[in-house]
Amino acid sequence: MSAAYPRGAFNAHWFNLFNAVSFQIILGAPVILYAKSIGASSTVLGIIASFTPLMTVFQLPAAQFLGRYGYRQFVLMGWSLRTIFIFLVTAVPLLGFLDNSSKLAVILASLFVFNLLRGISSAAWMPWIAVLIPEEIRGRFISLDQIFIHVGCLLALVASAVVMTGRVDSWEYALVFLISAIGATVSLWFIKKIPEVEASETVRNSSQPVPWKQIVSYPPFRALLIFNLIFMAVIGSLGVFTVEYLREFPKFDVSLVLYLSGVSFIGALVSLPFVGRLVDDAGSKPVLTGALGLFCVVIFGWFLVAAGVLPCSMWVIGSLNFLAGVAGANFNLANVRIIMATMPEMGRNHFFALFTVITSLGLGAAPVVWGISLDVIGTYEAVTGAFHWRRHSIYFLILFFLNIVALTFIRHLHETRAGETPNLVYARLRRAGKLWHR
Repeated sequence: MSAAYPRGAFNAHWFNLFNAVSFQIILGAPVILYAKSIGASSTVLGIIASFTPLMTVFQLPAAQFLGRYGYRQFVLMGWSLRTIFIFLVTAVPLLGFLDNSSKLAVILASLFVFNLLRGISSAAWMPWIAVLIPEEIRGRFISLDQIFIHVGCLLALVASAVVMTGRVDSWEYALVFLISAIGATVSLWFIKKIPEVEASETVRNSSQPVPWKQIVSYPPFRALLIFNLIFMAVIGSLGVFTVEYLREFPKFDVSLVLYLSGVSFIGALVSLPFVGRLVDDAGSKPVLTGALGLFCVVIFGWFLVAAGVLPCSMWVIGSLNFLAGVAGANFNLANVRIIMATMPEMGRNHFFALFTVITSLGLGAAPVVWGISLDVIGTYEAVTGAFHWRRHSIYFLILFFLNIVALTFIRHLHETRAGETPNLVYARLRRAGKLWHR
């Protein structure tokens, strides 16, 4: 498989491994747990989770500069600058002269700028990979890439759990954040080793002004956009508020929550080796269907736990996280593949940017809306038969029904037939006058 890769392209996997070590800490459970420990509400936790997707709105203005700087230089500049702010977050737990409110304010400000720089520079990543990796091996490439990412995430959570065993002191949070900063620094070295690609003429021209309305009216793009927006409303907050829910139980200390979170990445690693070739052979839609069906099981399981029907035990939560890891990995692989196959070459940078921005706005709005909703529900409780209705059980049940809506929408997605490339699709649409003329 690796022999079919362009020379040096394998470095993209190593970059994503060390990048995953970094972001799983600075954007994942460890930073959520630290914010919770210094008094963050559900709304504040939702805001922290929303920074990453919301800041991708800056991909739209950034896309026009890709032709000027090139993909590699653009990613390298953004990733280098954002690493500085991870080191700043590392220092916050050690600033004893600040009260918790001030520390939380510094964390929020640092994560805001970090994600702003990430959002700008990430405009180059998917167009870069879409040009670098031939279409016939993309499924296998994405599968292996997801394995590297999940290994990085698992390593980050295990290392964090080992450091933060028992009662957690400020220096232990600082050490965990330092691991994130080191991972980000190492990832920069591998960015430099990924080969730059010469964009085709049509891709270079995509840095010129384009008609957004015509992009959105492209039927495969519009269907994929709607599907992802529905699913983002489900997945956008799940990782945050499952962690918050577990921390309401004294038996789930910080270390145990991190270990249980890591189980999801084990689930992903178990399934990914088998899915890469499957998605290339069978297409993305069957894998998406299986993934969302499994998510239905997972979310309904969380509802039963929060409603008091199932026990909130380590084994139940571990099983749900394992299945969530399998579902999430399969969804991400199939979704990325169908996204790459949907974007035509003409205007590719802007197709990717617009899609990422709109779906990320949905992904970013979800944790904020749900965080506010959970705070509004507050201490409300009611019992109906075996079901205990309180804020988290209500939240999980609504997510379950939203996931069913996303599952039924898969049939509306467009997938190119075997042997038909996105460029041929684009050519037909252009002849039909559906897209702009040069």
